[in-house]
Amino acid sequence: MSEHSEIQTETVGPAQSADLGWILTHVHQAIDELEFYNNEFKAFEKQRVNKHLIRALFDYDPHHLLVLRKNGERAGFMISGPDNGVVFLYWSYILPKFRNSKLAIVGNTFFKTYFDNGHWHKLSTFTRTGNRTALIILKRFGWTEVAHLEKHIFGEDYKIFEIALEKTVPGYRPFVVPGRIGRIKSWLKGFLS
Repeated sequence: MSEHSEIQTETVGPAQSADLGWILTHVHQAIDELEFYNNEFKAFEKQRVNKHLIRALFDYDPHHLLVLRKNGERAGFMISGPDNGVVFLYWSYILPKFRNSKLAIVGNTFFKTYFDNGHWHKLSTFTRTGNRTALIILKRFGWTEVAHLEKHIFGEDYKIFEIALEKTVPGYRPFVVPGRIGRIKSWLKGFLS
């Protein structure tokens, strides 16, 4: 290796507090730019994936907000959420300038390994039937197509993919996005402690 060669590193890890705004900005950009989703879905999804959801996921477990990095620079993210023993992968996105990398492999491997910890029955996600890139990536990384849902969201067809896990830890930890009162109580609790 010459002295001018640069070692390329692709890493993934849970979000830090400083990453939350960046994740929210970039998930909204991803929603806007993807041609697979209609305008009704985009508006709904940007309203649903808001700062309160991002904060609640972070507080529940920062691993639900994975940040993918290339040479230390934020290059993508994976947003998931707990749902009664299932981890649902909401969004997985790599910024365009980093797509010619191993980040998809690194991110998917980390995601599957971390959540295969005895707390979950399965990983689940879905995508539009017309999103050929996502369909190829999901199958390549071990996701199994389990259903084709016709007119599922705003009248559009989706496919559901899953990865089976083995839940060995009893019980389910609930996930709740606090409303305004809950956020105020949490703030006061932190302020007074």
